[in-house]
Parts: sequence; structure tokens; C-alpha cells
Amino acid sequence: MWAPNERLVQGEPESARFRKNPYSLVCRYVMIAGMHPRDEEIWRAIDQGLRAIDWEAWFGGPEGADYLSPAGHEVTARAVAGLTAFFDSRWLPKAVTPSLGSGRASDTFVGLGRAAPVLQIMNGAAPGAWVEAVRWWSAYAYLEEARVPGLASVRRDARRDVTLSRFLHTQTQARLALMGAARGLPVELEPTKASGGPGDVRIGPVFIEVVTFAEDQKFQDYEKFRQNCRVHLLSLDRDRDIYWEGDLPELLNDDDFETWKKRTEEAAQQCAASGAAVDVLSNAGRLVTVRPGTAPQGTTLTGDTVESDQGKRLLGKVRGKCAKTQGAGTAWIWVEDHSGLFHFPTPFAGMSLAAKTDALADLFGPLLKEYVHVAGIIVSNAARRRLPLPPDEDAPRPAAQGFRRGLPLDRVRETIMIPRQILLPEQTSLIARMCDVEATVLDWVLGRLGVPGGVISLLADSSTPHRISPLWTP
Repeated sequence: MWAPNERLVQGEPESARFRKNPYSLVCRYVMIAGMHPRDEEIWRAIDQGLRAIDWEAWFGGPEGADYLSPAGHEVTARAVAGLTAFFDSRWLPKAVTPSLGSGRASDTFVGLGRAAPVLQIMNGAAPGAWVEAVRWWSAYAYLEEARVPGLASVRRDARRDVTLSRFLHTQTQARLALMGAARGLPVELEPTKASGGPGDVRIGPVFIEVVTFAEDQKFQDYEKFRQNCRVHLLSLDRDRDIYWEGDLPELLNDDDFETWKKRTEEAAQQCAASGAAVDVLSNAGRLVTVRPGTAPQGTTLTGDTVESDQGKRLLGKVRGKCAKTQGAGTAWIWVEDHSGLFHFPTPFAGMSLAAKTDALADLFGPLLKEYVHVAGIIVSNAARRRLPLPPDEDAPRPAAQGFRRGLPLDRVRETIMIPRQILLPEQTSLIARMCDVEATVLDWVLGRLGVPGGVISLLADSSTPHRISPLWTP
């Protein structure tokens, strides 16, 4: 464990250091939790501005990745080189570290540090994060090797626009093209619309326009605030035998937040000195308590409730895309949800797959009647991580079809397809089949890239998932 101020600029408060580099304190807690010394050395240099963030650091060195087999380490090296070539070396630092003071909304920040295998805080999360990163690389690598038309344009846009929406858009384009290629179909990125100008993906006869749907700004603002509260409380725990439980405050302005932090600092000092619990109330009466000792199992810190009409927001965004694609001919709208609709605090996220399918069919039914050129609307999300993976689930409903599939290693993807009532049976069947067998695509593409054993061959025995789905080869 490092000395408390070992990595701070001399004479600079830790809070100021954190504002300049938000990964400063985050990296410290990850490292304390057991980062390999070699990775710790690299991230210490990054934190001090002595080294730029690159994909090698982002993945972590082989010494700390004991969950990988020798073949897995070889794939890491290929992925580092491939992702560097695709995005270029200047992209990753911008995607990992927010540009503070840029004035841009927080939803533009990619936040790729959260996905880094080496920065996973939860025990056992690194293998799943590594597999997800390999999924990204393998899609780009295959599309490059197959000389898929339009990839150069996709790569150019990704490099120029370092935002969360563009990153999700790029990932979705590549993933859909790869799913189509795995079915043996011709694929094209940025295909020309009937009215001119580029679309997003063409898979055989299916023309797809992609919409990304991220968290509501209200959720993002509070989540950022909640994380700042947690980091602050963690800094107070250091070198004191205390812990916190109760309710984090409502979203506070800067002055009120500074007041709350000062009161928690005083409470931590008082608790450590007296051995007695101390309460801290927010302006709205939300109570957090500091207690002496080690936190017992089940201790929680709970955030405030944030309300927003996500259905209305989603409908507005999809309506806008429908209007823009009227000159494209027949088109499908693919909504890639990034915790906007499936965000766990929302009631929708807790519904059964069948109920979600019915709800989205009700939401988009009138839109499909209004825009006759739209063949259907698909909403998909893979934000959940779960081990062991759940069994496959289908939800065939009168007006829509729902799919839940476990993707190697720990991703759960839910996809809901709402076709027009006047069906295009061949296109509908094609998309349904792609969603049905998506879990097999990673092993398929790895085989095409010279990794014949699939994902399981890349992991050490201890990282093998509890449930292995049968492989399907198109």
C-alpha cells in the first residue's frame, strides 16, 4: 500500500489532484485491491503524467493476467496492436480520461477506463472484461481482413469523434456486420441510401440504421455525483478503522457538496477518536452514518431516486431517425441501448422479457404505422454481466419477438424485435436468426482469425465459465 500522499503533487490538495485526473484516486483503490506490481508501476507513471495511456496498459501486462492461457496472452498482443491501429494512438487517452473544462455534456465521455481488464475492481471481473475487449478487436480485425466496404469511413469517424455515442455506434455497426458475415451474407458498412448519403449497415437485403440510446443526463449527473461521494468517503476511510452506511445525499450544488464533505470529514475524525457512531444529514434529510470498525457483510450506501420518462425520450429519438430515413427505402431501425432504457433503477429493467417485449411493441406500434418505410424496430442491450450465464430465453409475442442470450464470458444480451404488421418474412427471419445465434459469433470469428479453440482455449482453467453453451457453426 502506498503512503497517503506519495503520488500527489507537492503542496497540492488531493481534491485538486482528483479534479485534474479523475483516475488518480480510482487507480489507487484498484491498486490497493491487488494490482500486479508491474501494472501498478505503469499506472503510477500514467497518473503522474510520465506515460500516456495505451492499449497495453489498458489490458494489463501478462504477469497480472493469470486468468489467461498462453494462447490468450498471444491474443492480447494481437488485440493491442489491432486496436491501436484501428483507433490510432491518440484516441485511447481521450476515451479513458474526461476532458475537464471542455464544457461538453457528460454523456459525450466514452469512459473506457471502466471497461479496462486491468482496472476491474470486482473480484473475478477481469476475464469477462478481457473477453469483451477481444470481441471488439476481433470484429474490426475480421472486417479489415475481409475488406468489407465502408470500414475506412467507419474508422475515420470513430477517430474524429471521441464520444460515447460514436463509440457505441461504431461498435454496433461492426457487431452487426460481423453477425451477418457469420451467416455467410455479403455485408457493407456505410451503404449508400436510395436518396444518397450513407446509411449504417447492409446485411444481404437488410438495410439497418443505428440509433444509440445512452443514460438520461439526469441519471448521468447523479451517477457522477454519487461516485464522487463514494470516492470522498473512501478517502476518509484510509488509515482509519471506520466505515459508512446509509443514504448518500441528493444531487448537491458545488457549495452544498463542499459543506457536506466538510461535515463528513469532521464526523470521520470524531468517530475515529471517540469510537462512537456519528450521523451526517444532507439538506433533504438523507442520513449517512460513520461507524467504528469493519463494515459487516450487507452494509450499503444508497443513492437518491432520480425520475425521468425514458419511454418518451426513446420514442422521440427513434421518431427522429424514422423521419431522417424516409428517403432510404425500406429500412430497419436498430436501437443500441446503453443503460438508457434497461438501466436498473427504471421499472422497465425489472420486467420479464415477455413484458418488456409487449411494452416496446405498444410503444413503437403507432410509429410503424406512421412511417411505412420502416420494416421494423429492434432494441438491444448487453450491459448486464452475470456468471454463470443464464439459459437462453425466447419471448414470442403477438406483435414482437424477444431474445435473451448469454454471450461469452459474462454478458447478457436482450434483444427485442418489433416488425411491421405487414411482414417482410425473409428479412424478419434473417434478423431473428442472427439474434438467436449471436453467442456463437465470437468463436466463429476467432477461428477465422487463426484461433481455432475459441474463447475457452484463451482462458486458464480457473476462468472457465460455469455453463458452456453448445457451439453452432454457420
